[in-house]
Amino acid sequence: MTDAVPTEFTHDLLVIGSGPGGQRAAIQAAKLGKKVAVIERKTVVGGVCINT
Repeated sequence: MTDAVPTEFTHDLLVIGSGPGGQRAAIQAAKLGKKVAVIERKTVVGGVCINT
């Protein structure tokens, strides 16, 4: 049994976590014309500094 491997990607960058580092990476990549997706486990974006 072989696992299916996608041959085409829909995003150039996948950012895990929307804390300060994730936000900065996503914004910089978008400014450079990249298609970015952000994955966040909470229902709101932002890190500890923003949400607590």
